[in-house]
Amino acid sequence: MQPYSRSGGTRRCFYEFQTVVACYTSADTVSKKECVPPFEDYFECLHGYKERERTRLMLQQLKHNEETKSGVTAQQLFKSSGAVYENLDLVQK
Repeated sequence: MQPYSRSGGTRRCFYEFQTVVACYTSADTVSKKECVPPFEDYFECLHGYKERERTRLMLQQLKHNEETKSGVTAQQLFKSSGAVYENLDLVQK
């Protein structure tokens, strides 16, 4: 894997890839099972399944809070944190 992207700079998941390769090629590695956590980090960096699932659960909880009028609502979250959630398109004003 080349470290450089088409637009310049390093690729998005290059450092995670390097840790996976370092784990597999290390003399201290006894079995491939030791390299599962770095590989999972690299896989998550490439595909983002866990991040999307967490975002889905957060939005589901915010929707539930608005329906039941309990807990933190999207408007309260937006007011307390500024434009962070607006830039991520997770919460509308």
